[in-house]
Amino acid sequence: MRYLVQILITLYCTSTSLAQYNGEIFNDKGPSHAMMTATNSWLFENIRPGINGSPYFMDDYKYADIKLKKGRSFVGVRAKINLYSQEILFLSSNGFEGLIEMGMVNEISFSDTTTEGVIPYKFQTGFPAIDRQNGNHFYLILAEGRCSFIKSIIKIVSERKNDLLDEKNKDYETRENYYLFINGNMKKWKKDTNFFLSELSDRQTEVNQFILSNKINGKNAEQVIKLLKYYNSL
Repeated sequence: MRYLVQILITLYCTSTSLAQYNGEIFNDKGPSHAMMTATNSWLFENIRPGINGSPYFMDDYKYADIKLKKGRSFVGVRAKINLYSQEILFLSSNGFEGLIEMGMVNEISFSDTTTEGVIPYKFQTGFPAIDRQNGNHFYLILAEGRCSFIKSIIKIVSERKNDLLDEKNKDYETRENYYLFINGNMKKWKKDTNFFLSELSDRQTEVNQFILSNKINGKNAEQVIKLLKYYNSL
């Protein structure tokens, strides 16, 4: 369970310092040193034990750049995204885990090193409400520009009943949906080439030629990214 702590925590950071006080994140403009009065701050703890799987986009902390909705930015913060609660957890250099509550972050970006190379990720909030997502929902940005291609990744808790053992098991289940964000509107991805010709009608001739020349399959996300990167370059 989350609980309030009545201590002073000193955070030492090699980059921009991060501190939370009364629900707000503060940037230390002086030396790379900040203090956090934790009286009104959350100390992270696993709040949903007994559930199989993970609520995080990635379980490990990654060095991330974070932009808040109030305009402040932080560089090189060890953080991860909770896709169940839509919150950001961060880790201080002295090992304390902190929580940036839902609705405070505008953007978080980081990279993951894999056998295939370094893969960058950018998540943003602030998009219009659609389906069950509101403006605080994190979307993975796949293509960005006049028409953005974004991915919703939601973690929910599902329950399975084992009649043989007369017990119930709970698991984190991942649900994904894709959207276009164009002209200030959210459009759910329709896996059809005509959908893109309609939505990108201001450059329909060029888009249609690109689709034909590159044999773009409107059902394939990687090819949709390629198409929208071309459209955004026009």
